[in-house]
Amino acid sequence: MPVIDDPDRVRLSPPVRKVLRRLARHRGTCVYVMSGRRLADLRQHVNIPGVNLLGLHGWESHGARLPTTQKHLLGEAKVWLAAHLPGLPRIMIEDKGYALAVHYRGAAAPAVRVAKQCMLAAHRLFGPELRLLKGKKIWELLPRAIVGKGLTTQGLLAKLPAHTLPIFIGDDTSDESAFAVIRHGLAIHVGDLKTTKATFTLRDPEEVMEFLERLEALLSRRQSNHRQPSNHHSNL
Repeated sequence: MPVIDDPDRVRLSPPVRKVLRRLARHRGTCVYVMSGRRLADLRQHVNIPGVNLLGLHGWESHGARLPTTQKHLLGEAKVWLAAHLPGLPRIMIEDKGYALAVHYRGAAAPAVRVAKQCMLAAHRLFGPELRLLKGKKIWELLPRAIVGKGLTTQGLLAKLPAHTLPIFIGDDTSDESAFAVIRHGLAIHVGDLKTTKATFTLRDPEEVMEFLERLEALLSRRQSNHRQPSNHHSNL
């Protein structure tokens, strides 16, 4: 998907939805969508049969609960940010319920500097129970319980068969911790980030789409070959 300034306007395109649906149908394939968004948001925008959804950087799945002390601290941080972060053009505070985010896509450099200093101050005030995570044009205050994509990916891989080939595709700095734990698989960064822990790169969403289509075609051919009867004959 192309980058869009307003996160509420992000939509999964029909071609991407179609290829993810086909990938999820293959036997022995597990497809996950892991995002910084809330799980409810993912269900609304993705909702593809067979595709597993993990919100808040992998922490939020069905039945996830935040420790009461960390939830209360988030409430205090929200009040503090509202009082100390002035109304700046293109700076938006998002209350994710279990996290607080400040978006700055499209904001002027002076406004970005003010917002950054404010988030750093909030982190000093409410840490160590809340940690600060930098993403693509976003800072987030997260409870310590939300461990991030790296540890979540590590936990998922531990539950899968040893011969599993993991493929992780991401375009955000928050994906770097997941790239770091994929030692025998494909860690793919999307975009022009100069330094990354990923072992492979794709230039843009169009190349991601091409990669997924080729992957699905390969899986389809392998499945078709396994179903075909043997053509070998013995001559006695």
